[in-house]
Amino acid sequence: MNKKANKYHQNLVDQPGYVNHMPASHSPIYPIAGVPQPNQYVTGLDPVFVQHLSRHQGQKIAVMTTGGRIEGINAGVAVDHIQINLEDRSTHIRISQIIYFEGPLASYRK
Repeated sequence: MNKKANKYHQNLVDQPGYVNHMPASHSPIYPIAGVPQPNQYVTGLDPVFVQHLSRHQGQKIAVMTTGGRIEGINAGVAVDHIQINLEDRSTHIRISQIIYFEGPLASYRK
């Protein structure tokens, strides 16, 4: 292939075979051209914000997200999400969806 042809080349995506417009239960998986799929995953990270959230693990906090406010115990902080335990369930919130959080007073070293 020449360089111009490579510019528009799409990677093939493995898709299951179909029989009568229904997925075949034991059909082989083969590549189909022209079905664009992401092949790179990126997570944005705000290291200072994640560190502040981590300092409140085990404490009651309120998190304002793009979907609303959630109050509960900060049970854990990962690179891409936090876990808030409520009375009867736990919620996992993507850090990218957090606008701000409120927690107990804390002092930070200078």
